[in-house]
Amino acid sequence: MLLEANVAKMLVNGDEWAAWKGYQLPISDEYVCIWTPIGTKKHWKPHYWKPNYFFAEKHSLTYFWPDAWYTIHISYFEDGSFASGYCDVVLPTPPYTSESQELIYTDLYVDVVIREDYRVYTKDQEIFARAAQRYPIVEASRQKAFEVLDWVEEHAKAWSGPFSIMPRRLPRTDFELMSKKEAQKVIRTAL
Repeated sequence: MLLEANVAKMLVNGDEWAAWKGYQLPISDEYVCIWTPIGTKKHWKPHYWKPNYFFAEKHSLTYFWPDAWYTIHISYFEDGSFASGYCDVVLPTPPYTSESQELIYTDLYVDVVIREDYRVYTKDQEIFARAAQRYPIVEASRQKAFEVLDWVEEHAKAWSGPFSIMPRRLPRTDFELMSKKEAQKVIRTAL
């Protein structure tokens, strides 16, 4: 069975924005991949965007790289077909491994979104600007955050760079029931 992991998305003021459990897919020593199946309970900050919690309506894979300024979430429909992508620009992530049971990242508000038809756009630049006025760490990260935003957007459009390791379609969606070796094999054959 796969190792469970807790994931938390934090705001720069230290508040937790979202939290959920997933499963470590130990497919590389260079990055961490978390599997979150449909029906997973996700907690959101009360009175914002979602109710206090909801159950994931899509499967997802979330990718973390050590010291990266981004994390990428790819969602899949129940049949394993691509649903969407969401790329958070974040403060550099700690050096997580496929044995980490807690992964926490701090969101910098700007995002790259990939639609079901693979069209790509960026969003929340105005939220970043407001946060930069209030939080010095956001203002100090402005140049790097927008460089990363542009870089991720270009790779998302070409499905290159970090996206080259992400399946566009999952042949199976029951990773939580698999052994590490089975899960590795399924992901590798999906590329």
